[in-house]
Amino acid sequence: MNRKRTAFLTSLTLLMISSINSHNPLKNVSTLEIQAKKTKNKLKPNKRYPSINDKLDVVSMDQYSNSILFMNVTLENFYIKSLIKNNDQSYSLLLTPIKTSNQYFFTTVYSIQGIKRNNYITIQGFLNGRTKIDQNKINFGLNSKYSEIKAISLLTDNIGSID
Repeated sequence: MNRKRTAFLTSLTLLMISSINSHNPLKNVSTLEIQAKKTKNKLKPNKRYPSINDKLDVVSMDQYSNSILFMNVTLENFYIKSLIKNNDQSYSLLLTPIKTSNQYFFTTVYSIQGIKRNNYITIQGFLNGRTKIDQNKINFGLNSKYSEIKAISLLTDNIGSID
């Protein structure tokens, strides 16, 4: 190779490297776009997370044994009765299928979007048996009127819309 051709290829390589570094779309992504992608607006129906309404009677969960209460489900538009805001952008939520229900579900979710009591939320996760709202949860900020109630525990995988 002659010197002119070597110089040309070297300058072309340097030009391409500087062009890639200055126009790299991954370096220019704003924080707001990243945060928006972490919270899904609408969870798509998924065979892995069937609707809990299709699998169980959410009005009367006492009829089911503990062995049945271990499955992947989607809680669609469940009402947030009470919550605890933890220090690490997580929220412990006490949910019901409808506003007036006395069947409770308890879960912890991570969300950069603020979650408020009296809103509705859609969650995909794994039912993890029964739990009781103990004094520790009340001390951390859960409403004291829910002390010692039985709830179904849910391990959250995905959060959908929060209305």
